[in-house]
Amino acid sequence: MNVEKLKIFMGGDVFSDAGIAVVEKKLKNLREQYSVDFVIYNGENASGGNGLLENDAKRIFAAGADVITGGNHIFEKRDSYPFLASERRVLRPYNYPKNLSSLIENTEEIPGHGFDFYDCKGTKIAVLNLQGRESMTPLDCPFKAAAECAAKASEAGAPLFVDFHAESNEEKEALALFLDGKAAAVCGTHTHVQTADERILPKGTAYITDLGMSGVADSVIGSDAEIVVKRNLTQVLYKMENATGEAVLQGALITIEDNAVKSIERIQF
Repeated sequence: MNVEKLKIFMGGDVFSDAGIAVVEKKLKNLREQYSVDFVIYNGENASGGNGLLENDAKRIFAAGADVITGGNHIFEKRDSYPFLASERRVLRPYNYPKNLSSLIENTEEIPGHGFDFYDCKGTKIAVLNLQGRESMTPLDCPFKAAAECAAKASEAGAPLFVDFHAESNEEKEALALFLDGKAAAVCGTHTHVQTADERILPKGTAYITDLGMSGVADSVIGSDAEIVVKRNLTQVLYKMENATGEAVLQGALITIEDNAVKSIERIQF
């Protein structure tokens, strides 16, 4: 890569309207305070806690995001499929099955894409969205997909930023070490709980197991705490509700200087 200095903010899962509202309220201030050049935000839970509708994506973009990544809930809202197929600034996991029509006639391909290049201060950067397989729906191998996209990013001379949407901490760390020296950053999403293990790996890749969440702080990963506790106590599947109250914005700031990752800073704003 050929980069003098860039500051990239990667934001944790935006959960429900409360999460969108805190992004609208605080992201522009965060960009100014930290001199952020580019923002990558996970938005797969933005629309009512599941999925991403076009209007909600537009709110997140208007608030200051440059790219929105997805995960296992990105296809929850069928009305969003045309939008996902056409909007290059929205990514869904790259490792969904491909070339389906070659297997069964008249089979629709998965809407959208999971990897692309973007301009940042006149420099090309690459963003990749992947989904894990441990304790989740087993998609195609994220490691093979990561290697494929890392090679494309390297050929283009673009630093690669990876949102790995996965349940397993082990799988997240393994993928990060697999990409160490090949990606600028590998940041986990999905669990909505920000981890305190941000670090630069031996070959220079920035890593954190989970970026956290942009949503109501006094909740269970964004949902009403009283209902979640009741579900756990009784084992009855009471209808989940989104939490209300004061929200927090969480993520990580990755700084690249002189073609090397200099730092990763955990942010709670």
